[in-house]
Amino acid sequence: MVKSSGTAVDQEEFQKSMKKPLVKYSDMPTEMGNEAVEVCTAALDKFQISRDYEGASAVIKNTLDKKFGPSWQCAIGEGFGFNISCQQKFLLHLYYGKVGILCYKS
Repeated sequence: MVKSSGTAVDQEEFQKSMKKPLVKYSDMPTEMGNEAVEVCTAALDKFQISRDYEGASAVIKNTLDKKFGPSWQCAIGEGFGFNISCQQKFLLHLYYGKVGILCYKS
């Protein structure tokens, strides 16, 4: 337990809340966006322990290529900025804990 300003906060509860994806921006249709978020979280769960972001990125790209057609790009990291050109309705930027994920179709 961690005490903060008189209230007890369960550290395990805090860690669980950090494991939920936080979508910063998405212009995808709702159903497509939800599927893409699920793909991203599943891949990151699989590769995050070893911090193999390259492997997670490849899995996400290949899965999105199969589900939604070719030409997807995926960038994963703990500190990056971006300025890209992409097709409308095919951009997703989210955070999963401390890790940022950018997926887009070019």
